[in-house]
Amino acid sequence: MTVIPVPGYQYDQKLETGIRPFDIGRDLRAVAELISVAFASELDGRGSAALREMRTMSHFGGLLGVLNRSTGEFNDLLHGYVWVEQGHVIGNITVQRADKYATRWQIANVAVAPGFRGRGISRRLMEVAIDHATRAGGLWAVLQVYEGNAVARGLYDSLGFELVGGTMDLYAPRAPRIEQYTPHPLIKRFPATEWQSLYELVNHQLGAQSQWWRAVKRSDFQPAFEERVGEWFWHVMGRSTTFRRAIQDSPRFEAALILDARNWQGEHTLQLWVRPEHYGLYDRALIDWALKRLQDFPRWPIRTSINIEHSQAIDYLKRSGFEAQRTLLTLRKRLTEDAE
Repeated sequence: MTVIPVPGYQYDQKLETGIRPFDIGRDLRAVAELISVAFASELDGRGSAALREMRTMSHFGGLLGVLNRSTGEFNDLLHGYVWVEQGHVIGNITVQRADKYATRWQIANVAVAPGFRGRGISRRLMEVAIDHATRAGGLWAVLQVYEGNAVARGLYDSLGFELVGGTMDLYAPRAPRIEQYTPHPLIKRFPATEWQSLYELVNHQLGAQSQWWRAVKRSDFQPAFEERVGEWFWHVMGRSTTFRRAIQDSPRFEAALILDARNWQGEHTLQLWVRPEHYGLYDRALIDWALKRLQDFPRWPIRTSINIEHSQAIDYLKRSGFEAQRTLLTLRKRLTEDAE
């Protein structure tokens, strides 16, 4: 195989050692296994599903390689670089366009095999990815990292990445009980068809900064007909019930929640949104309503994710019996002075 040179970095083709571009035809399986080891403690359900898909695709590596060379079909999806030692992939980084204009580039899957860490491999892979995005005309590089990953955060800080926002996952092994409860007079039920009011509320809460990389999508809040039928069916069958409640003292929502409460074994899930100007005012009322409602259901675990800027809700959830599991941060780096 002829290796495309990476500017500023060496690759010994004879020894198969150094940095070279990722080759879907030969590297996909090795990268999947590397990611499974490097992120064993971080993979959530979505990440595990993506890893399984990579492993499945790797069985067709040769075909995918031929297809990619002829059509470039996977250039955006899986473009990146690998670090090879004596023919073995021990490091990986993915860099791909994050918008259709190629002004923002996403960096992901920064992984180094345990036995090769501490040698500066991650830094050199990051430098290659940043250089690639810059040469492609990118204005920004963006990535996500768990707050508890001190080594990775130190690397990204040293490379000039800044915080954009983040979400904290909170979890209670049993739905907390609430002894005293006074319902808020402005809490009202709203149907799934009233999704536009919820969409407007979420847009207002997150604002431009939090949505800098990934904007809120209307489709995330507009349930399809089959989804609404599914909710009704599972409610009738007794498996789960979805509750939608909002605090409303004008045509707009001031705060809202969606509670998925389960009768069959599983996890309850809570989603909460509040306008920033009402942080600390309506958080407790909605959380208390959800916990009170769950007393009619089995005390399965309950999970929620809260914007890190919503500290009042996070503090109250912790006081109510939730524990912070992990916080996923979004970071960005300016690649050119023209970036805004």
